[in-house]
Amino acid sequence: MAGLLYPAYQKFYSALCSLERFKKESNFFDNISCLDTFFSEYRNVTFVVQSQLKHTEYFAEYEKNRDIYLTDHWFVEKRNETTKQNPFRFQKRITISIYTPSEEITIAEKAFTVENDIPLGSLHTEIKQFFNVFLDEEIFFSIVYYFLEDGSETDLLGRIIPGISAMKSFLDALNHEIGDECVLCEQLRQKIDRMAFTNVPRDFLLTDDYVYYKDNDEFERAGRLAMMFSLDGKKMISRRPIVEMTNAEFLNYDGTAFGRFSLMHAIIRSMQPEADIMPAIMIIYGDDTYDMDVFHADLKTTVYRKLNEVAKIIECEDVKEVCFMSLYAVVCLGEDTPIHSKERQQSATNDILVVSSLDYKLNEKEYVFDGDLMANPQYVAYIMKNELKSRLDASKLNMFPIWQAFRKKMSSATSDS
Repeated sequence: MAGLLYPAYQKFYSALCSLERFKKESNFFDNISCLDTFFSEYRNVTFVVQSQLKHTEYFAEYEKNRDIYLTDHWFVEKRNETTKQNPFRFQKRITISIYTPSEEITIAEKAFTVENDIPLGSLHTEIKQFFNVFLDEEIFFSIVYYFLEDGSETDLLGRIIPGISAMKSFLDALNHEIGDECVLCEQLRQKIDRMAFTNVPRDFLLTDDYVYYKDNDEFERAGRLAMMFSLDGKKMISRRPIVEMTNAEFLNYDGTAFGRFSLMHAIIRSMQPEADIMPAIMIIYGDDTYDMDVFHADLKTTVYRKLNEVAKIIECEDVKEVCFMSLYAVVCLGEDTPIHSKERQQSATNDILVVSSLDYKLNEKEYVFDGDLMANPQYVAYIMKNELKSRLDASKLNMFPIWQAFRKKMSSATSDS
């Protein structure tokens, strides 16, 4: 049965459907159409709520919750502009960065508007011409997209996504106060909760990772996965208290975050010794909260990019420790060793699980587990008890951006004092 808020939920769903069609690779005409529709339908949500509740006892609840949740009038301004004046205007900026295990090098930054946009194929042609000067047989790089409101530095997605969250909270609060049973509203809420634009990691929306094979003159784009943590069916956004990990009843080895992080992944690998395991990065902040990023990609570019992104977080936030877990392939080097890293990984004779840590004082820790032995729980227990290293070894190169960021911050703090 349709309830009082069914028209509002339908309008909200329509607004989000228009954003689902917004793609970083699309041309400006298509994306402008998506945004114009979004602003119109987003604003229509409150129009239909007013219409439905105007002559009911719930209109005061509408006004109260409107003033609590819908405080950003930017959406009203954009709706008025796009319906009465001009199509929405924005800039698309692209940053192209090359990665090595130890650093990120930004090689190009470009800005486009509807007047000077180019297709993605033309951009790839420009990149190939630039890569001709490199001697490497494979070049790992990323293309990161930024969308800004024209004439300002307003991050478009950074403004829209909180607005979506606010509208959802507004409707849910009204629905709770009205209390009518609406089957259609519930169906729409479930569809809204599953929409990709507000639920997938932001780098899935705005970043592509590639490798360029120079000998074949070919691009390969990384296939990627990410694990989305949830609590009671709701996504955990970030910054969970670290005590949730260090005081956990199960899998708690020594009461430290790194010990728990290491044992947790060692046991997962021990239980499924033939299966792949997704790399994971844990950032521990000075306020004793943490973020966990568990991801996978079939190209090394993604790992390099993720670690360099963490290095940038260290530069601007209070980070006291970074933990990193990954599988490393063991390859016998010889004349027949494949040139390309992806092929070398496929020819691996074994793998090792490496769990490493670096903190703000440049203290290093590392566990290394032999993949051939990890099916034996006693072996895992032995490594955890006896083989904690105080220096990075297997992960030293990959952790270098983290080490460099901590060292830079330490040097800056010393000079300031």
